[in-house]
Amino acid sequence: MPNYDYDPTATATTVEGMEGATAGTGSNTPVVMASWNGMEWSVNPNQVKHLGDVAASLELETETNDDKEGSAPTKTMNLKDQELEFDYSVTGYAGVDVRDEYDAWTELVGQYAPFYLAGRRFGPANVQLTKVALSEGQINDFGEIFAGKISVSFKEYAPEASKDKETAKTTSSKSGTAALQTAKSSTTSAAKVTASAADKAAKKTTNAQLKG
Repeated sequence: MPNYDYDPTATATTVEGMEGATAGTGSNTPVVMASWNGMEWSVNPNQVKHLGDVAASLELETETNDDKEGSAPTKTMNLKDQELEFDYSVTGYAGVDVRDEYDAWTELVGQYAPFYLAGRRFGPANVQLTKVALSEGQINDFGEIFAGKISVSFKEYAPEASKDKETAKTTSSKSGTAALQTAKSSTTSAAKVTASAADKAAKKTTNAQLKG
């Protein structure tokens, strides 16, 4: 089950039936639909940034390692990093400077923070912005982008978990190499012992023939 933490800084009190309305007692109080790292999707008398489609995924990854020496295969199961994707339409008619909005997102690529939806954390503790795209851009006679769609993609940020995975893979690789070297060494030693015994037997046979 994902964790949902309440964001005390959120100003929204409700998101139900929010079209054309604002939350709170004052008419100028904005409705904050979602937020991430200082970026907000809100509705107020001066500006409308309405969050569009949201997609989230959590996937189980299974790895099976077959042992060529005849031992039973091992199966490893891990959860892949969670991903979030969504888009929203922006237009100058709703008080949003499309180019400024897009530029603000591009400066945040690589940064990570919790994602809040309706005042509660949605998804993992931190998500990292991995991709920003502008599509359906419309330009007026002055070369200004007055409308478009912005899409953003996030991926779970867990540096310690990633580090542990890499360490486990490295350790496993080293252990396998060490075992292979030990096996080769044992095989070589056995070959030397066998050869030595064969040499001794040959020498005894030769000596016996000479005496005869």
